[in-house]
Amino acid sequence: MTRYTGAEALQFVLDTSDEESTFSSEEERDYSDDDRLYFEERLDPAVDRISDENVACSLSPSTATRRTGSNGNQKENVAKRAKTNIQTSNKESTLSWKTETDIDMVPQTLRFLPARELGPQLSSADTHTPQTLFKMFFSENAVSTLCHNTNAQAAGAIAKGRKFKWTDVSISEMYRYIGLVFYMAMVKVSSIKDYWRQDSLFSLPFPATIMARERYRTISWNVHMSHPDADKENDRKRGTPEHDRLFRVKPLMETIRHACKSIYHPRRNLAVDERMVACKAHTGMTQYMKAKPTRWGFKLFVLADSSNGYTLDFSVYTGKNNFPTGHGLSYDAVTSGLPT
Repeated sequence: MTRYTGAEALQFVLDTSDEESTFSSEEERDYSDDDRLYFEERLDPAVDRISDENVACSLSPSTATRRTGSNGNQKENVAKRAKTNIQTSNKESTLSWKTETDIDMVPQTLRFLPARELGPQLSSADTHTPQTLFKMFFSENAVSTLCHNTNAQAAGAIAKGRKFKWTDVSISEMYRYIGLVFYMAMVKVSSIKDYWRQDSLFSLPFPATIMARERYRTISWNVHMSHPDADKENDRKRGTPEHDRLFRVKPLMETIRHACKSIYHPRRNLAVDERMVACKAHTGMTQYMKAKPTRWGFKLFVLADSSNGYTLDFSVYTGKNNFPTGHGLSYDAVTSGLPT
């Protein structure tokens, strides 16, 4: 029996397209059943492939002549099916699923060569207090900028006719104000004025030792991280790609991001995670995430050390991406949302 390669078999079928042969209806029926069995009823994907050797065996001269002689349509169908299966076989040779018997190849592990000692970049010889550790993230330079912009905001409000007593806030006073904010986040009462009440059995003596209630209120009205004039310039760009929705918090946010990376060196394994920062402000960036303990607030994409959860870098999600890549929000956050 002559054996053909897949290409030779296909050419043989095409060359014999004009030949005529007469077979009984029984032979034609046998051919049809045989053909359908070979091409249509092989349901096992593990063996449902065709190679040059398979084509050679199935398309011997006598078989090919019998198949092409049945009628023109069957002959054309056989040619098309053979061609299709050959193309599929060639494609499967480059793109195929691995089976259970294939051995998994472990990728080569890259060498981990940290530039600094792993962990916190703090000297064990130094004495650290909560205040000194806090100032690593809220540096005096950052608080100085915060004081300058807060004083500018208060001066502008008074110029517009607002009535309140104001003296410029200093760096030390701003630190005391921030300490009160943290205290109020941990100790909850019904209203701000209740922190200064003295006529109750459950009065809180601590806030009054830090600053007066009216002073706390006036600072809260005017606290500003960016300069008011720069805010107006950014607001004019609203609706354009140049508009920065995080402009008002950028000075302090960038200081904290830089501190997170500078005072700690991560270990080998890192992870990108989503975190929620509770916030009730109506900024248009507030998100709702049902599965998070904090459901309403700002969503952050965080680059963290997997061994302890330390935040190395973060990016605030500001809403729908105007320039999506088509790979999804998580992909965009990893490739563009977390600066390195």
